[in-house]
Amino acid sequence: MKDQRAPIAGMTSLNVTAFPDRVVEMIEDLIASGQLRGGDRLTEQRLSDSLGVSRTPMREAIKILAARGLVRVRPNAGAVVSLPDEREAKQLVEAMGWLWEKLAPLVVQTIGRDEEDALTRLHERMCELAETGDMLEWAKLNREFHERIIDASGNEVACAIAKNLQMRIYLCFAIGQRTSARQMQANDEHAQILEAIHRRDGEGLAGMLMCHTGKAFETAYETRIISKSE
Repeated sequence: MKDQRAPIAGMTSLNVTAFPDRVVEMIEDLIASGQLRGGDRLTEQRLSDSLGVSRTPMREAIKILAARGLVRVRPNAGAVVSLPDEREAKQLVEAMGWLWEKLAPLVVQTIGRDEEDALTRLHERMCELAETGDMLEWAKLNREFHERIIDASGNEVACAIAKNLQMRIYLCFAIGQRTSARQMQANDEHAQILEAIHRRDGEGLAGMLMCHTGKAFETAYETRIISKSE
C-alpha cells in the first residue's frame, strides 16, 4: 500500500464532521481504483490524514466495512482490505446468480418507465466514459446500474442481501475492468440486459445478468485480481 501521508489522487478532503458512510464510500473508491489492494493495511491515522477526516469517522467506517466483509480486522494487527480468493469469488458469483434468478422476474413485472429511462441514461453515460477513459466514474455508474436493477424488484429484504453481495463483487471486479476494452464489452452486455427489461423477459434477464456476473469473475481471475485458493 502506498504511503498515505500524502493526499491521494482524486480524493477530496472532508472536514472532521464527515459522516462515516461518506468515509466508507471514499475507501471503497480507493479499492475500486486499485489504490488500495487486497491485504493492504488500513492504518487509521494515515488514512485520516490523507482523506482529511478525523479518526472517529474513520474508525466507524472501518467497522462498517468489516461488517460488510470488505475489511478483515485481525487481533493486535489492525484492519486489512479483504478481497476474495478464487474459492470465495466463485461462491459470491454463484450466490448472486441465485438471487438474480429470483429477482429478475420481479424486476420486469414492477419496473416503471422512469426507472427504465434512468437505466438507459446510465448506460449511455457509461458508453461515453469507456471512450474517454474515466475508469473510476465508469465503475461507480456500473455499480449504480446494477443496484437500480436490484431495487426495481421491490423486495426490500432480497435487495439488502443482493446489494451486499453486489458491493463485494463490484469492489473486486471493478479493478479488473479498468480498461476501455473490458468496459466496452460490459457496456454491450448492459445493452442486452436493457433489451430484456424492455421486452419484459424475466428468464432472459436472469440469464444475462448471471452471465454478465460470471464474465466479470473471469476477467478478475485473468488479471490476477483474485488469488488462487490454497
